[in-house]
Amino acid sequence: MSDFQARINKLVDEFVAQVTALARQAAMDTLTSALGSAAAARRKGLEPTATRPAVAAAAARRPKGAKRPQAEIEQTRGRVLDFIRANPGRRIEQINAELGTLTRDLTLPLRKLIAGGQIRTEGEKRATTYYPADGKASRPAPAPAAPRRRKKK
Repeated sequence: MSDFQARINKLVDEFVAQVTALARQAAMDTLTSALGSAAAARRKGLEPTATRPAVAAAAARRPKGAKRPQAEIEQTRGRVLDFIRANPGRRIEQINAELGTLTRDLTLPLRKLIAGGQIRTEGEKRATTYYPADGKASRPAPAPAAPRRRKKK
């Protein structure tokens, strides 16, 4: 009986080893395919924005809480403005996908472009679309007057 048990244990161990090796190979294939596009882009000499945005890469190197340099904000602002002029009516998700940026990287440049009258928006929240504007700076709507209270007698 012990010989029979030893043979079963040996077969089970071999099976576990084969399944483990197969799982490792599948994980490596998945990882290689995910990272392969970045490596292929580097081999072809494409700039990092094709796979990971340069802006996001710079943000990743910045210490937590550190502000972006003004030059970086202006560069992003120019890229976004050029993109919106060429592709009016896009949402921020679409702009991010094309430029290879993150929403948090575009928030300030978009706000500055809107305030400067270079772009205008339609819609609200995630349905907001961006269009080139006429160049007139937008002015915030006046705040509503506070309600007047009656004096007690």
